Amino acid sequence: MEIYDLLNPEKEYFKNKKAFIFDMDGTLIDSMRYWATPNAEELEKFPSFRDYMVEKYNTVIEPKPTSYEFLKYLKDNGVPICIATDTPKWMSKGFFDRHPEFSTLFAFYLDSEDVGASKRQSGIIYERAAEKLGFSKEECIVFEDHKHAVLAANELGFDVVGVYDIINAENADIIREHSVDYIMDYTEIMK
Repeated sequence: MEIYDLLNPEKEYFKNKKAFIFDMDGTLIDSMRYWATPNAEELEKFPSFRDYMVEKYNTVIEPKPTSYEFLKYLKDNGVPICIATDTPKWMSKGFFDRHPEFSTLFAFYLDSEDVGASKRQSGIIYERAAEKLGFSKEECIVFEDHKHAVLAANELGFDVVGVYDIINAENADIIREHSVDYIMDYTEIMK
């Protein structure tokens, strides 16, 4: 069965797509508020910002509404999916320990440390993800919430679905302009 047949038939951009590449923070999990606006008083309790974020992944960061259901639906229907994120695996490990059901859904987790460049520097992570999935960029679709990442993927010729996150809402117009769609949550593209 084609991916297009599994999803909202109004979303014709899914025709001929074979695999999905997901950003993580702000796209699948509700973590951007900690990245963008950390509590200064709380931050002082940690040796570094990295330690602060590890603690947040370990304790309070949760999935975005409908993300797990959408990912499970894709996995159950044989759609290859992966994570391509700037967040190192060692940092987000606590989230996956608390939500082990998420770990089983992805073919792999690729981070900027794996490719040697952040999304602000280069979109190479998307090319590596597509290669690792075994598909061309034309056969993949990228899900992203941040304008720099949307622009990086778009510049390399990937179709992008922009995903709403309140922290990046001020850039919604730019994200929409460089995406095939802009969604508030995953129910919009589910059948």
